[in-house]
Amino acid sequence: MTLPTGGERVVEALGAEGVRHVFGIPGYHNLAIYDALLRQRHITHVLARHEAGAAFMADGYARAGGEPGVVLVTTGPGATNALTPLVESYAGSVPVVLIASDIASDLVGRDLGALHEVPNQIECFRPVARWAEALTEARAIPTAIAGAFDLLRTGRPGPMVLSIPYDFLTARVEAPAPSGGHGARPPCHVRDVQEAARLLAQASRPLVVTGGGVVAAGAQQELRAVVQRLGAPVIATVAGRGVIGEREPAFQGVLADRRACREPLAAADVILAVGTRFGHRSLEKLAVTLSPAQALIHLDLDPTVIDRVFKTRVAIVGDARDGLARLVAALGGGAPAAGWDRAQLARLRADAGPRYTPAIAGLIDTLRTALPDDAIIVNDQTGLTYWMEWRFPVLAPRTFLYPTGSAALGYAVPAAIGAKVARPERAVVAVAGDGGFMYSLNELATAVKYRLPIVFLVLNDERFGAIKWLQELMFGKWGEADLTNPDFPALARAFGARGERVDPAGLGAALRRALAADGPTVIELPIAIDPPWEF
Repeated sequence: MTLPTGGERVVEALGAEGVRHVFGIPGYHNLAIYDALLRQRHITHVLARHEAGAAFMADGYARAGGEPGVVLVTTGPGATNALTPLVESYAGSVPVVLIASDIASDLVGRDLGALHEVPNQIECFRPVARWAEALTEARAIPTAIAGAFDLLRTGRPGPMVLSIPYDFLTARVEAPAPSGGHGARPPCHVRDVQEAARLLAQASRPLVVTGGGVVAAGAQQELRAVVQRLGAPVIATVAGRGVIGEREPAFQGVLADRRACREPLAAADVILAVGTRFGHRSLEKLAVTLSPAQALIHLDLDPTVIDRVFKTRVAIVGDARDGLARLVAALGGGAPAAGWDRAQLARLRADAGPRYTPAIAGLIDTLRTALPDDAIIVNDQTGLTYWMEWRFPVLAPRTFLYPTGSAALGYAVPAAIGAKVARPERAVVAVAGDGGFMYSLNELATAVKYRLPIVFLVLNDERFGAIKWLQELMFGKWGEADLTNPDFPALARAFGARGERVDPAGLGAALRRALAADGPTVIELPIAIDPPWEF
């Protein structure tokens, strides 16, 4: 019997892990993988127009669908093009597996000028990966891929990168048959949970901070049970949004929103933080420090994030779902806490500040009203999305995708494609500014190719608007932020998509038309919106 090639081993191993979609671009060195892909039907390949687009698609796929996103790239520039998306996936703890080819194994590290050579290619990826490995033998392909998925299931998620010399991919490889699906999150220590329950049961003003770790663990029901038992207000990080529906009284605000969250954080006597590392971007404008009288209980899968920002009274390391379920049982029955001034919490929650104009509120209300509750919103960096980060009501987890970790421009278009591939039954809307949209406009061709009915809403102010605003604030003048743009609806039609230009009054109807279409639609909204930041 003829042995499989290394490329076939890659595809076999991915199939054993339950992978259903991969995103990528073929190149000279990874063609053996593509040959194997073309001869099977279990894994669907999505052809991107740039490796950055492919990796952002994988990120959006993972965030929306909950399964790892897989990226296939070729050697050298193909691989390094994916670095920026991995910066975001690393910062956001998003499970992405990138498989890159490399030059021939006998040339690796020798700097001889081979085609597409980046000397020691894998070293480019180590700073932005949870694990990055260059294979030194072909027979390790199945176990290396299984190991990457095992790490994603047992530890804090993030990019996993494998670099495979192309002669390993074309060679016939004797290796053990792949067996996937291994790995599980560790349980939490019972005594730590009991101590946390004791503190929370005595609290007069308990507060819950929910992060992306709750979403990753599928622990929203357990967290809701804890919140209901305690009567605690909930502050969400951006990654943790939707765990508590944001029209519910328990929801207080998004962590970075100083008006809604600073006072409750300072007033709480016991804080339960689950699945968050308290990222600097969320805290920098809050200017909050916890007093010695406040007790912080921090539950996280990654022990290295505990005590990094705030001193913890009780540390619980392990799976959020397991820890919260044990906490519910340990708390037992009892009356909710009575120490909060609920009317004051409501006032803080409603206070968006004087710069939250009726026009901005109207746009956000139009978007929310036009979309189903489970629609997936994919955000780029632009004036409206900065407000949406705090004020757009998110009603379910995995429905608000936002690159807060890196604040990368160009995220929304490809990530929306990945989200739609993961959840084809859901409405998907990408919201971008004119600047960010042009960063990844080429991926509109991908949406057209696969007839994905995604709505791309482009807010056009003819400039990098947030940069202009910051320049004026910091230096009293602005420049090199004005843009020359194409006719966006005409450009959409040139790609084969629908395109129209509307004013705010016509946005709702345009969204409804776009959601009913059988392919992608670009809606241009000429408008300038200043960001909500307060310094």
